[in-house]
Amino acid sequence: MQKIHILTLVIRRQRDIPLVRSKAKLLATFGGFSRIKRVQIALMASEVARFLLKQTKGGKVVFYIVCAGDNWGRPGSSGIMVHFSGEKGYGLFGPENTDGYYGPNQLVQGIRAVADQLELKHPNPAEPFELKAIVLGGKADCDSLLKGQERIRKQLFRDLQESYIENLRAKHQEVLSLLKTISLKNKELDRVNAELLELSKDMESLVHERTVVEFALKIADKIRNPATVIGGLARILLKKLPEDFPERDKIKAIYLEAQKLEAIVKDFEGLAREQERFFTDIVLQDLVKEILEAWQPNFEKKGIRLKFTAPKDPVRIKGNPRTLKVAILHLLKNAVDASPGKALIEVAIKRREGRPVIEIIDQGPGISAEVKAKLFKELVTTKPSGTGVGLIMVHHIMKEHQGQIEIDSAPDKGTRVTLLFPIRWKEKNI
Repeated sequence: MQKIHILTLVIRRQRDIPLVRSKAKLLATFGGFSRIKRVQIALMASEVARFLLKQTKGGKVVFYIVCAGDNWGRPGSSGIMVHFSGEKGYGLFGPENTDGYYGPNQLVQGIRAVADQLELKHPNPAEPFELKAIVLGGKADCDSLLKGQERIRKQLFRDLQESYIENLRAKHQEVLSLLKTISLKNKELDRVNAELLELSKDMESLVHERTVVEFALKIADKIRNPATVIGGLARILLKKLPEDFPERDKIKAIYLEAQKLEAIVKDFEGLAREQERFFTDIVLQDLVKEILEAWQPNFEKKGIRLKFTAPKDPVRIKGNPRTLKVAILHLLKNAVDASPGKALIEVAIKRREGRPVIEIIDQGPGISAEVKAKLFKELVTTKPSGTGVGLIMVHHIMKEHQGQIEIDSAPDKGTRVTLLFPIRWKEKNI
């Protein structure tokens, strides 16, 4: 529920009571309440003001415009909130019904007949009196009330003098509250930005690492066959040549160097095997939720609506959390980039014939059959500044997880990307 401060009135003299009544009635008129409801609101406000003056030696009343949300079951409905506070506890100034005035219990009963919500914060007579009453059901449109708040405030503020300082103080408190809210949001944005920066660094590090490993494996593959042939021929020659052959030492040196090359090839191949040590048990729901929370500002920036569905029972896989985060993050980034503003992106965790699955569906322009045929084979991109490396990287990450990636897309029909994981992890013989 949103509330906007409109007016604060000080109650110290008898003449302040009709002023409270008239301002409450005028605010109820702006809110579009019926004539009977306006009278009820005005009477409620004046009676509480009378109670404050008599029983707590005065106090103040603050008027707000409120816009109710779904929690009230009346989305978009408008209303007013009246916040009363006494300067002292009412227990110090006599029992109920003194000189014809309401006591606190009777007062609350009367207000309940008018208000949709009532909150008595300090019912203890020894503590300062404070009461909030919210009345909903105004016919005025909530947006128009919020837009016209300055005009309403000026109308209500006429013929007021003593309350000027109190209104300034109330406005000052609103500014402080707003600054506090902004500060908290800035801290949250800083935290999210730090997480995104860390993910970005992870992605850059992973791309560099994978590039080095793939380059090393390509070199090893090119070296393996010549090194094996050279080493084999040198070994055969050493067996056939006599010990006193003049060039035997040189052939032996060739054989030893060929063996070193074969050892280097094995070291390169070990780089790929080393990565499997980082594979652990993962609950897909936890992993995907963490990524979606970190990327929430990116969805909000473009007005993207997110729908996340997952089974209640944990869907477990064996994987490398770091590389999987990078793969899913890249697919989400592609979905956000492809989607128009305020579009829907669906992320789902499910099982297909027993296999754990992650699906990401966007409402973007889709991919043509020609481009789709080249995916995972060539550096293909539909972005002006793209490189096409990303999907190939995701494809390799899924191969490492003994799974696969599927893309179902057509022009003007959006894109569905599916990551499929194995039912059982097969240990590789190293």
